[in-house]
Amino acid sequence: MTDLSLGTFGDGDSADNDLDPDAASIARCATTCRAPDRDDSSWVAPDEDWGLTTQRPASSINTSAGRATKQQTRWVVDGDVGDYVEQYATGDLLQIPNTYGEFDSIDTRVTFIDGLADSYGYGIDAQALEKALRVLTGGGRYTASQYTAIPCGKQPWIMTGPEGTLLCSCMPVERPENPYTRELRTPETTLQIEEQNQTVRTGAAEFAHLLSDALGIDIEGVEYATVRGQTQHSFVGEEDKFPIKASDLAQLHGLTSDPSIIQAGIGHGVQPPSGGDPISVEWDGPDHPVGYLDEGDVIAGYEFTWEQPEESLEDVAVVREYRITRNYSRWTVDYHTHRLASVVP
Repeated sequence: MTDLSLGTFGDGDSADNDLDPDAASIARCATTCRAPDRDDSSWVAPDEDWGLTTQRPASSINTSAGRATKQQTRWVVDGDVGDYVEQYATGDLLQIPNTYGEFDSIDTRVTFIDGLADSYGYGIDAQALEKALRVLTGGGRYTASQYTAIPCGKQPWIMTGPEGTLLCSCMPVERPENPYTRELRTPETTLQIEEQNQTVRTGAAEFAHLLSDALGIDIEGVEYATVRGQTQHSFVGEEDKFPIKASDLAQLHGLTSDPSIIQAGIGHGVQPPSGGDPISVEWDGPDHPVGYLDEGDVIAGYEFTWEQPEESLEDVAVVREYRITRNYSRWTVDYHTHRLASVVP
C-alpha cells in the first residue's frame, strides 16, 4: 500500500522524494466519483472546472470549522487529476494533522500576495484545510496518512482521500508571521517586495525608477504595511521613506512613456466607445517628458482613453498625463486631462 505521509506544511520545502511520493503520483491515484448523498449537504449537477468535472454544493456547507463556501469545496466527479496537478502543483504536500484539535498549530500557506485585495492575499490556512477535510470525511474520524492536500499555486488546490477528491479555491488569508518577498527589478537595482499582483509590481518598479531618475533617490528596500485596511508599500531610501498605496501603484501599470506612440495611434482614427464611424483626433504632445519634476510633481506617463462627463451624453476623447506627487505623509498618483474631441452617442 502506498505510504501517504506528507511533507511539511507552510515552510515551502518540497517533500522528501526518498520518503514521500510526489504530488503527481498521488493525484494519479486520486478517487473521482459523484458527491455523496448526506443529510447535511446537497450538490448541483456536474460542471467543468479547470479541465475537471466537478459538483458544487447547492449552498455553503456548515462544518465544525465554519461554513465552507461553494468555491471552497467542489467535488471532483471525473477528469485527470494527475494532469491537473502536474500542470499547477508547486511540488510539496500539506501535512494533515492526526486529529481535528491539532489544526490550530498549522501555519498559513500564502499562495498569492495581492495588494489590491481586501486581505493580505490568498492561500490556504488552517481553517480552510480543516473545512475541506470535514467536507470530505463528513466530519467523522479519519486516518491522516490516507489524506493529501496538494497546493497548486494560485489555482485551486486538491484535497484527496478514500471518499473522493475536492477542488478547493484559495481564499483570503491574513499576513503570516514570517512573510516572504519576491524579487522586483528596476532599471537601477533589484529589490524585494511583498507583492505578487503583476499590475502592482509593474507600477512599483516604475515608481522606484521615477524616484531615482527624477529625485536622485537610491531605493534600498521596500516595506509592507496596511493603513486603514489598505496595502501600502514604503520605498526606503538612505534618509527618507516614500510610502504609497498599492492601488496608486496599480495606476502606473501600462502607461506610455513615449508620447509619439499615442500620437501615431490616434492619428489613424479612434473608435468611439458607443460605436459608429472612427473619428480623427490630434494631440500636440505633452509640455514635459516623463521624469520631469514639475513643482514637486513627477511626470509618470500618458494614457489615451474616453471619459463621459457627469450629466452629459458626450463621450470625450482625452489623454491623461499621470503624475506622482507627495500628499502629506505619503505619495499618490493623479492625472491631468488633455481634452481632444467629443462625440454624441
